[in-house]
Amino acid sequence: MNKILGLQILDDYTTIDAKRNFIARVTIALCFFISLGFTSVFFIQKIYPLNIIFLFFTGVYIVAASMCLMKNALAAKVVLYSSMLAQVFFMAIVLGKFVEIKVFYIPIAIVPLLIFSKKEKFPMYALLILTAINIVMINVFVRHNIYQSEQMYAIETYRNINNAFDITSMLCMVILAFLFLQLTEAGEIQLIQVNEALSNQKEIERQNNFLLKKSKEDQERTNVMKDHLFRIISHDLRSPINTIHGLTEILLNVNLTSEERMLITEQLKKSTDSTNQMLDNLLSWSAFQINNSTAPIIDNIQIRDLIKDIFKQLEIKAAQKNIQLIENIDKDLTVYGDSNMLEIVIRNLISNAIKFSYKDQAIGIQAEKSGDKIIFRIKDNGIGMSKDVLAKLFTNDKTVSREGTFNEKGTGIGLLLCKNLLDNCGGTIDAVSTPNLQTVFTVTLPANNAVAAIQGANHDH
Repeated sequence: MNKILGLQILDDYTTIDAKRNFIARVTIALCFFISLGFTSVFFIQKIYPLNIIFLFFTGVYIVAASMCLMKNALAAKVVLYSSMLAQVFFMAIVLGKFVEIKVFYIPIAIVPLLIFSKKEKFPMYALLILTAINIVMINVFVRHNIYQSEQMYAIETYRNINNAFDITSMLCMVILAFLFLQLTEAGEIQLIQVNEALSNQKEIERQNNFLLKKSKEDQERTNVMKDHLFRIISHDLRSPINTIHGLTEILLNVNLTSEERMLITEQLKKSTDSTNQMLDNLLSWSAFQINNSTAPIIDNIQIRDLIKDIFKQLEIKAAQKNIQLIENIDKDLTVYGDSNMLEIVIRNLISNAIKFSYKDQAIGIQAEKSGDKIIFRIKDNGIGMSKDVLAKLFTNDKTVSREGTFNEKGTGIGLLLCKNLLDNCGGTIDAVSTPNLQTVFTVTLPANNAVAAIQGANHDH
């Protein structure tokens, strides 16, 4: 009773076909009880042959119900609807023009739309054609008084039958309309569920496509890194190692004067320094690529202390060209970032400046706060760069790698490493240069922790 009052009588049936079969069973029960009721009244009132007609079709509806119990739903539906048409036909023949049988046309026409599923459309079409034929035959028989031209019952009896049929027809239409609304609601719910399933499927496909695309990009990046590593190992790294090997062979196997030995020792030191720098960059860049841009460890960094530590690391390299390293940084100035990453970036930039500077020059580094940013500038007065070189500066392009003023070699990955590291902690890098005059590299990092966190999050996305 609660289900009926709550308009949820079809909720126990999960599919539309199951709901239609349930409606068919309800319709069979409805027809059975209506026929049984009229049979009882017509026998009591001795209204012949309507009592026999209704008794017969009461039995037919019992047969249809038995078919439902035997899981033969389609046969039960066909028997049900055919019986309804036949019953109305015989009622019309017997009662003639004295009773309006047309009141049953609408509820009968609704039934096949409720009980037949999409898979049962051919039987439904056949029965709808039969319905049209049935209506035509009823009109022909009634109009021409083929069965009975004279009045069989009293006028009061016809009036009572007509009233009873009107009430029954209205009751049937209310019940069928209720079932139709239930079925429509169930169909809408199922449609929503299907749409949600399709949306979920599309979202899964979108995520899978994104993962596939990301996997493809990672694979391409790995291939680029592998090719770059092989190129460096096969040429750039092997060349200085061969030089070191050759120089050590001379030191061990050739009788040298003290001046010659000193000269070879200086060359050996220069070659090992260059190789060491190359290995540092190579290992840092490889680790960064393999770890797929590992999230930086953001900390508050004392800039002046960091720069002085880098100066100590590079003082021997600078002394070989008698180059001064000058800093102009406030001792209280700090920046938020990853100290290891920032050290690699600044060391690379100062090392590059030494590489491309002439003897007896100076390299300056300054840092200042501008709004919520800390801006570093590394300036040298060396060989400078052309516009073509500047355009390719932060790429994998091998042609960017150039020899220094003392013929120092490079790998071409130092500046690319700097850019990758700065991107990873919310920083930027840029360069301006005038050939044979000067070069200025500008590095920008967040001045406070909040900005660094936001920019780091944006980079992760």
